[in-house]
Amino acid sequence: MVSKLRALMTHEQRAQEDEWAAQIKLCAAREAWRKQKQFVPSRKMTWARWWEKKFGEGETLNEFARRMQREKEASTE
Repeated sequence: MVSKLRALMTHEQRAQEDEWAAQIKLCAAREAWRKQKQFVPSRKMTWARWWEKKFGEGETLNEFARRMQREKEASTE
């Protein structure tokens, strides 16, 4: 269903949605990083594992953090 909705969006709307998704992913990573070794309320997994299942796309929380750090350093140079 999401792809059908994206097909109806303009290029600008898709770009805005992509930007919002990236911001959500980053905010979730920051929160998960703070408590990465703690268990989620259901006690089924750690916060790091939760983030990887929800947003990881093959990338661990640590890998994402390192990549974001490199991007931040590159943008300040």
